[in-house]
This record gives sequence, C-alpha cells and structure tokens, in this order.
Amino acid sequence: MDDSGVADAFYTVLSIGIVLVAAIAVSAVVLSTTTKQGGEAAAQIAGYGEQSLSKGLYCFYYEVDSAHSNIASGDPDDIVLQMLSLERIDSTIALDSTYAPDDAPATMGMVLYSGYLYVPESGSYKLELDSAGQAWLWIDGTIVADNRVPVVSQSKTFTLSLTKGNHPLKLKYFYPDIRAASCSLKWEQGGALVPVTSFSR
Repeated sequence: MDDSGVADAFYTVLSIGIVLVAAIAVSAVVLSTTTKQGGEAAAQIAGYGEQSLSKGLYCFYYEVDSAHSNIASGDPDDIVLQMLSLERIDSTIALDSTYAPDDAPATMGMVLYSGYLYVPESGSYKLELDSAGQAWLWIDGTIVADNRVPVVSQSKTFTLSLTKGNHPLKLKYFYPDIRAASCSLKWEQGGALVPVTSFSR
C-alpha cells in the first residue's frame, strides 16, 4: 500500500473514532437528561398528595336532636345530629366561648373537626385532649382518646407512635351550652405542651 492509501485508511479510522466518541457523548447526555427528568417526575408524583392539601381543618357546627339522643351513654353514635349550622376552616383545635363563632348553636351543639395531622418526624408523641364535656378523637381511623363524662371538665394525656407524614384525624365535641364550651388538642414540642397547628385538609 502506498503512502496515499495509508493516509486514506488512517483518516477513515480517525473519522469512525470521532463519530463513535460523539455518539457516546450524545447518549450520555440523553441518558443523564432522561434520568434527571425521571427523578423530577417521581419526586413530583411522590409529593403530589401533600402539595394538593390546604392548611387547616374542616370544622362543622351541628344542632343536636336532644329528644332522640342519649347523651349520658358516652357513645358519640348516640348523639343524633339535627342540622348543620355552620361550616368553616380552623387552623387549630382550641374552642372556647370567646372563640366560638356567632352562628354556632347556643345550646345542645356538636362540633366536628375533620382533616389530617402532619407529623414532622417518626417517633412517639405525647398529646393532650382537654374538654368541658364530651369529646372523642380519632387518628388513622382509630379512637385514641375520649372524654365521655357530660359537662365535667376533663383532660386526657396519651402517647402515640406516629410515622412521618399526614394522618387522618377526626374529633367530635358535644357541648350543652356554648357559654361554657371548651375543647383543645395539644402535643408536646420542646418539652412543653402546645396547641397542635400542623393540620391540613
């Protein structure tokens, strides 16, 4: 093979090498971009449920049908709701006579809170349910605290093992007179019991 043939062969091999290197580089960029986009999409999907929630709990005020209710039983299912008087959003569970809305039933009323409790880190949490009258608290569909005695002021402290994230929460509170109504939910943060505010709906 003469010099020109050798040169042609060399440039042919060099051209093929350049094409291969370019193809590998393009593939790496495409793979990196696809992986990044896939990761971003997965993160968006994973966080979609929480991003779609809004802060605060649903709060419903009902008139109670006293003629057909058995208040003394201590069973929330024995309290018959008659009419929805008011619906609003509350940032915390801290009801008292000064905080109650004007449209709330003055006597024989029930308040129903519904939404999610957000737990920042997995672990054991100390909570306290205070009420003047009857109150029942469910978390993750299980009743975790109940103050069953009518009228009497009660405080129940308990500890729950909770995982990080949102937990369905429901609370029912019955009051015979709004002027003496009181119901609150607190948990221990930094060594002190403070009102729970990490609610969403």
